[in-house]
Amino acid sequence: RVLVPVQPSLFDMLATRHFLEVLLAEKAVRKEQTFVAVVGMRVDARTRAAAELERFLEEFELPVLTHLRNTQLYVQTALNGMTIFDLSASRAARDREQWLPIIDWVEQA
Repeated sequence: RVLVPVQPSLFDMLATRHFLEVLLAEKAVRKEQTFVAVVGMRVDARTRAAAELERFLEEFELPVLTHLRNTQLYVQTALNGMTIFDLSASRAARDREQWLPIIDWVEQA
């Protein structure tokens, strides 16, 4: 399984386009021996950039597992050697919920 993160920025989408074209041409992916999915990173659904990311991802017909919001919780926890799963449920509930589709997909392997 290959999980591809992509941010709603022009530069990230251009780099990801090339990466996905190469990845999807791989024999293991073509023969469905290796599965590929995408995760939107640092996405604010209210923005035009988020809409552009959606249009971009539709081109590849890959599963988009989730969009992780742009939050300082990731920065704060990383600075302390932690993850959002180390925080109290009340503080990180929204972010943990966004991770559930990723965890489910990875655990299917």
